[in-house]
Order: sequence, then structure tokens, then C-alpha cells
Amino acid sequence: MTIKVAVVDDHSIFRKGVINVLSKNENIEIVAEANNGKEFIDLLSSADVLPEVLLLDIQMPIMNGYETLDYVHAHYPDIKVIMISLIQDQITVNNLLDRGASGFIAKNAEPDVIIEVVERSMAGKKENVVIPGQSCFAGNALQTPVLTEKEYELLKYSSSGLTYEQIASHMSITPKALDHHRTSLFRKLNIQSRQELASIAVKMGLAD
Repeated sequence: MTIKVAVVDDHSIFRKGVINVLSKNENIEIVAEANNGKEFIDLLSSADVLPEVLLLDIQMPIMNGYETLDYVHAHYPDIKVIMISLIQDQITVNNLLDRGASGFIAKNAEPDVIIEVVERSMAGKKENVVIPGQSCFAGNALQTPVLTEKEYELLKYSSSGLTYEQIASHMSITPKALDHHRTSLFRKLNIQSRQELASIAVKMGLAD
């Protein structure tokens, strides 16, 4: 039997490229594609055939990968979600796995690796593939703290030079809410200053 796969990514060239690669494998059947999470969820509500595996981008307009992952995990728990992104740090990978993703693939992974992870996900194995051509089981991932989406967003802004009040505005939250996320982030990362936070963001490749 073929593995029924859906691909959701707002970059049509990348999405079509992945679909082209997967379609060449006789064990895989593409049953849906979409530009963002909302479009995909709308497709699910009227689909005759549901995908078994979803390849889902993180950064998308309208409804991003985090929101889509949470929705699919809650309403379609049988769909195995594999996240795909240029973001490749271990904190992001572990956070996504802990939120219910079945795996993670870097966007610069080799085509054979993408096919392999799709097939292995159906065997009930969680994987994260961060380096092209290399895969490792989620159980061997580093024990890093799980960040909320807002904490991760604050981490990305930490080296921007913006004040906390300006960051709160960019994040569409109140300064008081930002203080709560900052306190939680400092505790999880075992740090005490914004300078340390910015240093972590730089090491993770999140700084401009």
C-alpha cells in the first residue's frame, strides 16, 4: 500500500519540488498540497482521503506551522506531521517533537533523506533530520528546554537592538506579558541577562 502524503509550504517552487521528488517513489502518493495551514485545514474538512503523513513548513502566512501542528495533532491525531524548515537549531526541533510532531527535516536535506523519513515515520519512528544526509532518532536528541512560540519569538528578537517595549509591540503583546515570557525564558535557559539571551540567539543562527 502507498503512503498518502500532503505537503504544505507557502513557497510554491519548494513545495512543487518536494512533490516531484516524492511522486517518483512508487510507495508514496500525494493526496493534497496547500500554501498555508488554513488552506490545508479547509481541504481536510472536505477531503475524501486523508493524508497519513503531512510535510509542514514552519514559517507561513495566515496560519503558521506551529498553529497548524497544534490543530492537526488535536483534531487529526492519526496524521503524522513532519516539520520542514530552514531553522535547524536543537531547541526548535525538540520543541516541535514535544508538541506532537513525528519528525523534522531541514529544507536543505537531500531528496533521498526526505523519502526515508516519510517511510520511517509510518513505522512509528520519530526522527529529526537537521544535517543533510544525516538522521537521528528523537530519543537521542539533546535534552533541551521546550519553548513556547512566544518565548522562541522573544529569543529571535533578543539581539535586534530593540527595547523590550518595542519587542512587545512587534510581538503584538503587552509589556507585562513580555515580562512573563522573558522570566520564563531566562528560567528555562538558566540565564540572567539579555546579553546572555542574545548570545544564545547568535549561536543558534537567529540573529541578523
